[in-house]
Amino acid sequence: MAATTRIVSLNVGSQTLGLAEFRMQPHGGLVLHDYRLREILTEPAGETMRQAQIARVLREMMDELEIKSGNVNYAAAGQSVFARFVKLPAVDEEKIEKIISFEAQQNVPFPIDEVVWDYQLVGGGADEQIQVVLVAIKTDLLDEINNAVEESGLQTSIVDVAPMALYNAFRYNYSDLSGCSLLVDIGARTTNLLFIEPGKIFSRSIPIGGNSITAAIAKEFGETLAAAELRKKRDAFVSLGGAYVEPEDVDVVRASKIVRGTMTRLHAELMRSISHYRAQQQGNRPERVFLCGGSASTPYMREFFQEKLQLPIEFFN
Repeated sequence: MAATTRIVSLNVGSQTLGLAEFRMQPHGGLVLHDYRLREILTEPAGETMRQAQIARVLREMMDELEIKSGNVNYAAAGQSVFARFVKLPAVDEEKIEKIISFEAQQNVPFPIDEVVWDYQLVGGGADEQIQVVLVAIKTDLLDEINNAVEESGLQTSIVDVAPMALYNAFRYNYSDLSGCSLLVDIGARTTNLLFIEPGKIFSRSIPIGGNSITAAIAKEFGETLAAAELRKKRDAFVSLGGAYVEPEDVDVVRASKIVRGTMTRLHAELMRSISHYRAQQQGNRPERVFLCGGSASTPYMREFFQEKLQLPIEFFN
């Protein structure tokens, strides 16, 4: 098959790598041909070996998908990236980049020569304010990922950030939705919230995720993080509100109540974010919620948010 008909994408999460092969269709659009997911770095001590582990796991997935070489588009994890939403007055196109360059120097919390930054225009027109999403990543973090990719035999073509890649995927698949949609991307270290309306976007990162559950279980049971992670995957679910028949295993009940406690904290932060979005960003109340991310697959996660938010809850696919 001609190389131009294949697109290889890599998602670099804090604890998960995802490699996917898409095939371009003759009349436009993409079809997912195959994919692989692998976990990495379950222990914080493994951070010093991250680049080597990414390269090794990536090669394993490439072998399984029979990908020998070529270009890859990848998305960096949201917690690795600084993002800021800036509103600009309506100006001529040639002036936009100069203004955004100034905004980058004012807003990025690192020396500008130590980061790689870019922007995306969202909404606005000739007579409206222009909304700009400004993103930056430390150069050393970007080099770490690029070096791992090149060690595997691939060449970086496009670098995106996970929240904006998720936004673009959502707009492509749900372009006809009106009103405000809220995407809740529950990852290992953080949960990214994306408020999406026609011509408008806002994101916020909350430092609560699957690792928060694992740490709480480890503390409750007096065990290692690795043992707690296994217990979470084997036994845990989001304990339901109200009266229901609990499992007979008391340890399963304990673990699941811990999950609910952690998700209740996340819900409180989510509600604060909704209030901020409406008050400070002049956004509308979400009409629907889409769940995604590895921890969203925890049993009864959808039912938990349905109970708390009283909104339609779907899994983003």
